[in-house]
Amino acid sequence: MALIGSSLAWAPTASAHGDTESVLCTGHEDGYSSPSLGLLPRPTRIHARAQYTCSGAAGRNEPATGTFEGSSPAASCIAADNPTGREVIRYADGRTSIINYDSSTTLRVAGLNVVRLNGEVTKGPGKGLRAHRTLATLADGAATECLIRTSVHHAPGGVQLEIGTE
Repeated sequence: MALIGSSLAWAPTASAHGDTESVLCTGHEDGYSSPSLGLLPRPTRIHARAQYTCSGAAGRNEPATGTFEGSSPAASCIAADNPTGREVIRYADGRTSIINYDSSTTLRVAGLNVVRLNGEVTKGPGKGLRAHRTLATLADGAATECLIRTSVHHAPGGVQLEIGTE
């Protein structure tokens, strides 16, 4: 679950800008895996809920929430291999965007697991724009917890979501 954290994200908000404008959201996420992660990689379902603060070109900050549902063909306490999924972003003004993430890269650096999901907004504000969601969680803590508790199913962390920034 070390790869299911969030704290930064980029997504559109209605009153701050138009539906195709680039936006950056930052926040925190709690991620959960099923089955719980162990030392050996295995197929895993991922569920995460994020609280974001989003800003657009107008410079206004607005709250949003994100719900991520995805999977990894080979996840463990140490890393996840090629996770993909879908995120629903709900903006404070009531609008909703859906982002489908169809590719990813995973990196472990200096005690952090970092996953960058790449996809496209398929519905709502930002429809048709590319989206990138970068997750960061503490890898060492998850690995230690995995050794002590045998498995891990919860991983809080930070995320950055960028929509339309290319």
